[in-house]
Amino acid sequence: MSNIDISREAVFSQGKPNQQASAATPLLLADLGWSLEEAQETRARLLSLEEDWEAPGMEAYDNL
Repeated sequence: MSNIDISREAVFSQGKPNQQASAATPLLLADLGWSLEEAQETRARLLSLEEDWEAPGMEAYDNL
């Protein structure tokens, strides 16, 4: 099982700075029981949501 960091910080730090990064403990693939392929596929699917996720006002959902 691979220990690739798929935390929000790791995902969004690739290619641009993440202004909302937290000091959360990284979530490891071994913790989830996911294969590397499953993690890569999931990340690729979620990247299409990045623009909406980072849109102004979306931080309100952090408080739910």
